[in-house]
Amino acid sequence: MGNIQMANALSYMAEETRRLDRDRFLCTLFAPEELRDGLFTLLAFNAEVAKSREMVSEALLGEIRLQWWRDAIERIYAQPDGDFEDHAIVAELAKTVAQYGLSRAWFDQLIDARSQDMLDEPPKDEAALREYAFGTAATLNRLMLEIVTSSEEAQKAAEHVGVAWALTGILRASSILAKYKRVYMPQTLMLECGFDAPMFMAQKPSAEIEKAVERICQLAWTEIMAARVLLKGRADKRCRAILLQASLADLYLKRIEKLGHNPFDPKIEAGRAGRQLKLTVKAVRGSF
Repeated sequence: MGNIQMANALSYMAEETRRLDRDRFLCTLFAPEELRDGLFTLLAFNAEVAKSREMVSEALLGEIRLQWWRDAIERIYAQPDGDFEDHAIVAELAKTVAQYGLSRAWFDQLIDARSQDMLDEPPKDEAALREYAFGTAATLNRLMLEIVTSSEEAQKAAEHVGVAWALTGILRASSILAKYKRVYMPQTLMLECGFDAPMFMAQKPSAEIEKAVERICQLAWTEIMAARVLLKGRADKRCRAILLQASLADLYLKRIEKLGHNPFDPKIEAGRAGRQLKLTVKAVRGSF
């Protein structure tokens, strides 16, 4: 959590997002220029919170890191005129919260949801998995939507998109998560499909694992379709930076399907230029 010269803070927010969350960085480039700084600040904050488990050797240290962020959010809301220049992201976050009147509840829910990462055990069932996906991604989308629009339909659609993005991200990160002995496949789903966490952590594709992956893909597709139905497939210019996550999730899900629902295949992440092209086409068409 190092310091940085505040003169470079805004460029630092964008650079941190590009480095740690490239896909959402690309989506944000399609936001109106005057709104990007606020969006990049939220994404940089999220990236810092999301990597809490990977930054520490023990779960307890991860919880301490999360508590640091809880305390930072507390300070921001308790001292709106406070001096936060000892930490670049906190300082910019304080400005963004004040400028757009962002709801504290979404910050609290996002940080609390990351406590699940410290447990190092799979979610109990599909409902618990969705709750985790909502807490870690839909909450962020709601905060981003508070910057760009007050439309209730768009906010609800952004929740669905966030859940889909998180579910897709969990599948894409299967190899990395398995390496760190972390599994996000629901316990009930593993039991139903006939495998356990150690089998998943071995990273050996099997019909049982692929069946479970297919189920998670279906859950993500359901969320994407719900968002598209709500907005009739159209993305307002002010909202498209958030809703375009659905287009990338769509691309990744189709790639996973094409690869036989093998979550460990490195080709899932191939085609950076293709992702950029898809976003551009969707943005020009006003869809997502």
